[in-house]
Amino acid sequence: MFHSNRIWCVQPIDSAEELAKWLAEYTMCCCCGYKLDGYLFLNDSTSADGAQEYAVCKEPVAPDQPHRQIESITFGWCTYERSLRFIREILAGQYDNSDFAQPVLPSLQTPAEHGRCHFCA
Repeated sequence: MFHSNRIWCVQPIDSAEELAKWLAEYTMCCCCGYKLDGYLFLNDSTSADGAQEYAVCKEPVAPDQPHRQIESITFGWCTYERSLRFIREILAGQYDNSDFAQPVLPSLQTPAEHGRCHFCA
């Protein structure tokens, strides 16, 4: 992750199709994150007007373990179809043991906890 001090507002998402639409077709606040089937997609962009880069993290099995970032994808450069393919590959576990994988400790909040931050403005 580029931003180890960022706090992400993570919301659950219902399907790979819905997530692909959000990631490929919209520019989101830098604090946005999504959760789907044990994976987090955390906006790791350098600014709101830049390419939408997302850190993809696998949630830990036990509460005392760190998350594992398994990939970083610039969804802002992807079509809906390509985004959906990436997401389906991720959910199938194809990136879980990549050489890129590393432990990370992202700061996560629910929408109720997060409220509004300087990225939300």
